[in-house]
Amino acid sequence: MAPSKMTNDKTLLQIVRDETGENASLCYFCKKCTSGCPLSEHMDLAPHQVMRCIQMDRKDAVLRSKTIWICASCQTCVTRCPQSLDLPRMMDTLKMMAREEGAECPVPSVPVFTDSTMRWIGWTGRSYEPGLVAEMNLRTGQPMKDMALGVKMIWHGKMKLTPDFVRYSPPGRRPAIQKDESSIAYYPGCSLHSTSKDFEESVHASMGALGLRLEEPEGWLCCGSSAAHSVSHVEAAALPMKTLALVRATGRDRLTTPCPSCYSRMKTAIRDVEADPELAQQVTRETGYAWDGEVSVEHLLDTVIDKVGMEKVAAAVKKPLTGLKVVCYYGCLMTRPAKLTGAKDPEYPMNMDRLAKALGAEVLDWSYKTECCGASLSITDTNLQLELSAKILQDARDVGADAVVAACPLCHVNLDSRQPQMAKDLGKHFDLPVIYFTQLMGLAFGLEPKRLGLQKHLVDPMPTLRRVLGPEG
Repeated sequence: MAPSKMTNDKTLLQIVRDETGENASLCYFCKKCTSGCPLSEHMDLAPHQVMRCIQMDRKDAVLRSKTIWICASCQTCVTRCPQSLDLPRMMDTLKMMAREEGAECPVPSVPVFTDSTMRWIGWTGRSYEPGLVAEMNLRTGQPMKDMALGVKMIWHGKMKLTPDFVRYSPPGRRPAIQKDESSIAYYPGCSLHSTSKDFEESVHASMGALGLRLEEPEGWLCCGSSAAHSVSHVEAAALPMKTLALVRATGRDRLTTPCPSCYSRMKTAIRDVEADPELAQQVTRETGYAWDGEVSVEHLLDTVIDKVGMEKVAAAVKKPLTGLKVVCYYGCLMTRPAKLTGAKDPEYPMNMDRLAKALGAEVLDWSYKTECCGASLSITDTNLQLELSAKILQDARDVGADAVVAACPLCHVNLDSRQPQMAKDLGKHFDLPVIYFTQLMGLAFGLEPKRLGLQKHLVDPMPTLRRVLGPEG
């Protein structure tokens, strides 16, 4: 639920516990959250100090801190916390409280971003990236920010200039579950219809080559990432639940999505409504849909590994990627936190590595497999995002990778499209291709690169692929 008005008879510790279900008094300051946080050196309060402020009722200090606004919600802290305390969820609640209290925000671009995102979702039903960026630039007094990048993305076919308009209507009677091993409900998320159209094209091409049909639920809505969870707990749960209601209305009981952020928001919504009866009632009133565990949600990579199977993948390989050295980049949310995702190895996952090996590529070990790329800081604090992404690309280069294999649309934009700016602002020249795992699959399956959207990348992967795999690579 959205935080209640601050009252004199409630401490900050009590409010956070009431709003999140998290007991911050369990923190004993081991500092694992701080030592793992990729942004701690830029924070005025380290993550463990935020926990201390909550315990000691230091409301003014924490509600006016920079920390709560630059947290990227990468889930490293909750993954490593010995008490499994959900600090990102507490940070979200603190942001809501800060705005309710009228506390001055030291990073004003962040609330502008969340407000703009939620406004576009309210208007269109989905996130409209060109409109969001344009509004952000105008409201922050930087009308020309990223203009050159936007022109490049339009030129490369990575920008949808007109928004979709969808309206949610609560579905009626739930039909019987349909069992069809050749198809699965599919949620692309907003980015795959716009800045990550290359991902979308490769998803359908590679899954089609495996005989798996992806069925979008008509009228799906934005999952609310990366804004709703810091605006309203109810809205953050209701937006994914509306799409899950539409999936269930088709008779499906499984949903796959290629976007880790969408995957995380849906899994989080399910967890929250199952854990909080009051929240569940509020979400049911908002959506007209009472959740009862009928639909399971999985990331597309897990669908390939668990539903399709590695034997079928290996059998589809026509052009093994022999000689191509890659590192597999999972990003923050596909495996973390393990209690949410069920991942066996959340800090050093291997599924994408095994997939790349089955395609014939040489997979290298490296240190940045699940490090944060900066996520939506790309829009709100680009300098921080460039710093985080450059560290990832540098480690990939240092271990000798020909390419980075990614599984997230936002990670791809940050690592691929921002490389020219890294060269200009940081003096870091990488020219390192970033390829979606579905594009890697398509290449090994013998599909034409154009069908996989490879020509849409700002860092052209074809010279590297031809050099390593030959002129027909």
